[in-house]
Amino acid sequence: APPGDALGCVPSSAWVVAVADGLIVRAEDGAVVQDLDGDGLEQTGWDVLYMHIDSRDRVHPSTYLRAGERIGHPSCEGGLSTGTHLHLARKYNGEWIPADGDLPFVLDGWVSSGTGVPYDGYLRRNGEVIEAWNGRSEENEIHR
Repeated sequence: APPGDALGCVPSSAWVVAVADGLIVRAEDGAVVQDLDGDGLEQTGWDVLYMHIDSRDRVHPSTYLRAGERIGHPSCEGGLSTGTHLHLARKYNGEWIPADGDLPFVLDGWVSSGTGVPYDGYLRRNGEVIEAWNGRSEENEIHR
């Protein structure tokens, strides 16, 4: 969930930023897909899905973004949700790659690991451990 005091499905001024360089190939219904190999196809190479992105200020398809550039704002768009948040997932050659599988998801040095239970897991970096929770707490915040 983005920083702030408000809970639930509320507009956020926080920005979701690109995790890598790549071409935006889809932006609709809360989903934004970034193609990292530049061929414009979700079915080949690496792709990143940013889910629950507000339609307000959302990046448009055919936009090339560098890592750190703005995707849009976290929201509840694109499915059932009880609070403003972001889901981040990846595909390789059209196949979803689990964050807790043999190839961990590494984001700015944070390494993902799972528990075998959907939506539960950990991020670890330099001895610090953050657990995924269904809610916001100081104990599961990452500060940048």
